[in-house]
Amino acid sequence: MLTLFHNAVSTCSQKVRWILSEKKMDFTSREIDLLAGEQHADWYTEIHPDHVVPALRHDESIIRESSLIMMYLEQIGGGEALVPDDPLEAHRMRSWVHLIDHKIHAEAAVITFALGPRHLINAQPADGREAAISKIVEPTARAQRRSVLDLGVAAPEFRTAIERFLKMLAEMESQLQRTPWLAGPKLTIADGAVLPYVLRLEHLGLDTFITPYPAVSAWLLSMKQRPSFANAVEQWIPEEVLAFLKQMAPGDQEAIQQLLDETGNPKKEAS
Repeated sequence: MLTLFHNAVSTCSQKVRWILSEKKMDFTSREIDLLAGEQHADWYTEIHPDHVVPALRHDESIIRESSLIMMYLEQIGGGEALVPDDPLEAHRMRSWVHLIDHKIHAEAAVITFALGPRHLINAQPADGREAAISKIVEPTARAQRRSVLDLGVAAPEFRTAIERFLKMLAEMESQLQRTPWLAGPKLTIADGAVLPYVLRLEHLGLDTFITPYPAVSAWLLSMKQRPSFANAVEQWIPEEVLAFLKQMAPGDQEAIQQLLDETGNPKKEAS
């Protein structure tokens, strides 16, 4: 009944696989090779005209947008409720989802392509690289992709992305010092929506972003200990891909540390 069009590394795909696991819902997997440009194939753009993943087919209906897919699966799935009954907690949950959708997701793409696959993409013929960039539907995302591929960590967009991620981590720390989960006393969609973006920092070798925040670190460990983490993340992303994502260019680590120092990221306390 359910077919998920997704990608192993995609943050949005991880969100949807996470809730499918939490709801114990079976699905047919159809992986889309993003680096090969399969998201631009005619057959797939009929499923998702924005050339992105994931998309969910339920019987004959197509459900798009990862956060909306999560809400849809919450309504049709079983298991523990992942939307709180308490209005304030429900609002807090939606606020985290809104933050991810409207600010953090775009910044995650900036950080990822400034570091992870940048050099592999730039090694391609220039006309092929430009053809792939030109197929990005959203104009701002298209301009950002071109900038970070050209300039890497020196791109102005990279600094903005770092600042917004640090702000999110600080907000998470503040909330998680008061409650065990992002919306309150129970696990919600908010936790699954934010998880892939904190993981993206770790997967890119940016652990030093997370370690100054003990409550965030404890939350991340709790998320990793749930079966849904193995089902949504670990079983899909090969170790060689994770190793590839952590391959920074010479000088990148120093430039990132300088940004952290300039933006006032709290230092990890000595043990």
